[in-house]
Amino acid sequence: MLAAAAVLFVAATWMEVRHPHWAFGLLVAMAEAAMIGGLADWFAVVALFRHPLGQRWIPHTAIIPNRKDALGRALADFICNHFLEPGEVMRKLDEFDPASRLAVALSRPENAARVGRLVVDLSPHLLALLDSERLHAFLERLTREQLRRMDVAALAGQVLEVMTHQRRHQALLDSVLRDIAGVLTDPGTQETVAARIAPQLWSVLRLTGLDEPVARRLAERVVAGVGDLVDEMASEPDHELRLRFDHYAADFVARLRSDPALQRKVGEMRDRLLDDPALPRYVRGLWDDVLAWLRQDLLREDSEIAARAGRVAMVLGERLSADTSMRDWLNGWLRATVEPMVDRYRGSIRDFIVERVGRWDTRELVDELELSVGSDLQYIRYNGTAIGALIGGVLFGIVQLIAWLGR
Repeated sequence: MLAAAAVLFVAATWMEVRHPHWAFGLLVAMAEAAMIGGLADWFAVVALFRHPLGQRWIPHTAIIPNRKDALGRALADFICNHFLEPGEVMRKLDEFDPASRLAVALSRPENAARVGRLVVDLSPHLLALLDSERLHAFLERLTREQLRRMDVAALAGQVLEVMTHQRRHQALLDSVLRDIAGVLTDPGTQETVAARIAPQLWSVLRLTGLDEPVARRLAERVVAGVGDLVDEMASEPDHELRLRFDHYAADFVARLRSDPALQRKVGEMRDRLLDDPALPRYVRGLWDDVLAWLRQDLLREDSEIAARAGRVAMVLGERLSADTSMRDWLNGWLRATVEPMVDRYRGSIRDFIVERVGRWDTRELVDELELSVGSDLQYIRYNGTAIGALIGGVLFGIVQLIAWLGR
């Protein structure tokens, strides 16, 4: 366009000199203004990115390279103040209604199937991590170190104290005693136990002249008596033997906390267990069996893990869709979680943007920006040339009008 304006300027000027006419004067004025407008806008656009024609003495040129850091700060302030303002973020979060969107998405069968496929796709990477020898060695060392530092006796005392608080252990004891009583009152069990202890009992009683059948009946009575005693203990919470058990449990908890000899024995048991090479082999064997089953299941088209993950996702979506209060609670929890994080990390995000812009190579940044917006900036030059031509024509008309009125 500049070349066309220059050619038109030269041609129209030559014609005006050879054949004076107002039309040639109009063309000269329009071409002259077009060149001025195009060159001015070319200068303005170039001055954003570099010094026009390399002339550094011209002020306010190469604006972007010279003010890169200030532009980075301005960009960071704009993003943080207008996009990460807490009120705006909360308004957008409320408008988004994540709990309802999650409920609708999970309740659709195709999305539940996607969840199952996602589990299958991610599982090989997780299994490869869990089966890593380096990870196993690291966890084994860490576990051994932590367990050796741990006061196992004190920890066991705390656990037992919680379990025996307000006689909570009696519920477990009730179940055990009922099971034992049920076994001992069974005629078949009594007969089996009596058959086992009768020979031992007769080996003693025969010295008194009693025969073996008497020893067998006596053994049956002993077994029945033990069954009755256990049944009695199960039905009476305040039975003497149960109270003794309470006393023994309380005394054992106290000893775990205060008896150095018992604490030392517990520590020695812990160390023997940790030093036993069979323990890590046993744990690794169990772990390998679990991983093998998982791999085998995940390779199947009808993977049970994928199916269960899909069913869980669908049930969760249906329940969440039907429970308004749960959705409100979930949205409230997200709001309460996100709001303080916005204030907490907004400054860090601002600093990150400023630092990242500051680390950009100036030449690379300028080239990328110019390539990104260059086509739009080129239209500024086109428009400057065209608008300059129109303004030149208008000014020529005004000059001619003034000259005509002055005659």
